[in-house]
Amino acid sequence: MTTPVRMKRRALVIAAVAILTMLPGRGDATLGRPAQTSAPRLELLEQSFAIEPDGVIRLRYRLVGIADDELELAPRLAVDDPPADTTVDPTAGEATPGAPTDTSSTDTGPTDTSEPPIPEPIALTFEVTNYPPLNDSADVDRVVGSDVDPDSFGQAIDGVAIADVRDRVSVAGDGTVEFTLEIPTDVVDSVEQRMKFESPGMYPLRVQLLIGDTDDDDVVATAGTIVQRLPGPLEQTPPPINLSVVTVVPAPLPRATPSEQASAQRALNGAVELAAGLDAPVTLEVPPTLVAEQASTPVGAERLAQALNGDELVSLPLAALDVSSAVAVGRADTYTRLVNAGEELLTSAVPTTPVVRTVWMTDEPLSAQGAQQLRDLGTRIVIMPAALYRDSVAPRLPERGLFVDAELPDGATLPIMVVDLLSAELTTQAADEILVDSTPVEWSVQTASRILIDRDDFDDRDDLDANAPTARRSLILTAPDLATPDGRLLGALVELAATTPSLQFAAASSLIGVTDTQQLGNSAVTVTLPQVAGPSLEQRVQLIDQTGAAMFSAASMLAPDDPRPTVWSNDLDSLISTAYSDDDVDEVTTALLAEADALTNAVVLPEPFTFTLAGRNGTIEVRLGNTSTEPLNVVMQLDSSKVEFPDGDQAVTLRPNDETTIVVPVEARSNGTSPITLTVTTPAGNTIDEPVTLTSRVTGFTGFGQLLTGGFILVLLTWWFSHWRAKRRAAVADDDGRDRHPTARAV
Repeated sequence: MTTPVRMKRRALVIAAVAILTMLPGRGDATLGRPAQTSAPRLELLEQSFAIEPDGVIRLRYRLVGIADDELELAPRLAVDDPPADTTVDPTAGEATPGAPTDTSSTDTGPTDTSEPPIPEPIALTFEVTNYPPLNDSADVDRVVGSDVDPDSFGQAIDGVAIADVRDRVSVAGDGTVEFTLEIPTDVVDSVEQRMKFESPGMYPLRVQLLIGDTDDDDVVATAGTIVQRLPGPLEQTPPPINLSVVTVVPAPLPRATPSEQASAQRALNGAVELAAGLDAPVTLEVPPTLVAEQASTPVGAERLAQALNGDELVSLPLAALDVSSAVAVGRADTYTRLVNAGEELLTSAVPTTPVVRTVWMTDEPLSAQGAQQLRDLGTRIVIMPAALYRDSVAPRLPERGLFVDAELPDGATLPIMVVDLLSAELTTQAADEILVDSTPVEWSVQTASRILIDRDDFDDRDDLDANAPTARRSLILTAPDLATPDGRLLGALVELAATTPSLQFAAASSLIGVTDTQQLGNSAVTVTLPQVAGPSLEQRVQLIDQTGAAMFSAASMLAPDDPRPTVWSNDLDSLISTAYSDDDVDEVTTALLAEADALTNAVVLPEPFTFTLAGRNGTIEVRLGNTSTEPLNVVMQLDSSKVEFPDGDQAVTLRPNDETTIVVPVEARSNGTSPITLTVTTPAGNTIDEPVTLTSRVTGFTGFGQLLTGGFILVLLTWWFSHWRAKRRAAVADDDGRDRHPTARAV
């Protein structure tokens, strides 16, 4: 039967609730949700999650849904201390604010000056009850929160009553009332002020605020939570579960608009703010160019250094490039070069934050050859979302918190870690919905409890070896698509993890040494990556190569210190980036080829002409024009079958906006007319324009030819003289010499 006192006190509570619903400004900016006013609620603000055997449970609650101090929780003013700016009306016996004292009034009789009695404050009591440990994570939601069903906990193990809770109250300036409870525990005995926790486990607690006599069971509010009783010195202690917070900020497109660039910077700022706000290491995969841009000023560099202290950055290519696509077209060296450049830029921008290669996070499919390239560069863990794993690797996800090994072409393996399904709750939208009904601490208690119960439930399966050690597990916490998770929930989980040795936050790069691989029997579970992944770059590479050859040739015409060849080379390297569309690549290569053509087209070759050599040796003059505004280097080549050029090919620097005359020594082989081919090339060897045909005419040939002619005449004369003498001697021999004898002469 309900007593009148109990009915009155309940009426006070209901009235307080009604008043509170009409008060403005009761929202809770800290929790990111409005204060609930439909009924009195105990909202969990802080908790020591894990307790040692015989330890102490500490809980801090905020009471909402009670207004105007109906429970008389605020300190009361002394009766003899009236509020400031008040005067006392002796005739009325009460203070009237701001009213002057009227001393001319007539005394009508004696005034009652005795102090009114101070009523006894309403008795308030907290009852805390513990229940058997949970072995199913599905039971967590029904026992944690500020609006749980008081009868949903089952058979109680033990409980304590905390009276005189007014000594544990703190009242904030906005009227918020908070209670801090400390509850000693026991292992064996159940005593009045200690709550029994006989064995390790996850114990539900029911916390109730009662008004008046506890025998009346007049409950103002009921809340539920879970505490972890840790193993004692002689009880088995499983290894801690590692939690790693990661985030990926996509690089802006190469031709991003100012609005898109600003959006990318906001995404980077969100990731940096998360890292700065969490008292735990965060692994960030962020574009090197965006980080360098923020670090380009002293203020920005200092901000990044402070925000990323204790965190780590993942080494990325300077320009976004899908590793699978790059390897498929034989551009592994380009990928490596871009990774080195990106790593150097990150290190220069934030020298106090380590840049690691051991972790690779991707939301795009990864081929076996691409994974091999990552492994060769130092990657030891690949992290991917669950949806990507199902679509590109295997339809069944790995066991929670364990690696699976991806087979590589060289016979080695690369561990893969899938983003934990808890990440579905870490988006901003999901967090907003969660915080409507829960505080961050309540959510973190639910989350930590599910993680540990699932771990214990798996390790107790019948198909596992009872003597096998508990598997070492790690969870990747982020948004489902690797975007920056909500820091409100994660911050509470970090604080809760600090109160239990069963959970610890660690950088992603350290998980390789503290996480086990899923086993099937006595062997590690392996998966096969697709042979082909990423967009095809085959046609693009052909176009880049052709453009590169033209740019290299044009670059050889410039001065050695000209900066343009470096710019062209970087532009061509960046075009292989999978962030570019094919149309973008066509446009950029067309512009680059136009620059090369402008240089080669500025060289003007002479019109065909004829020159005459009056002797064996001589010179000719060749005039080459340059219509550009800068000097250009070329190579001139002359070739002929009848004329030789002793100086060979000549390297020439052409003056800008002018003709340059080149004097070429020549040597003729014979008289006559012969063609000469004039070719001009770049120093790299590419021909500029069509070759020009010159004509040489050689006359008055002297030297060795004349010597041959003189020798021929001398031989001819010698032959004739010898022939004449021989003929004369023959005639003399025919007349035997009788005509010459003296006796033959006439007397």
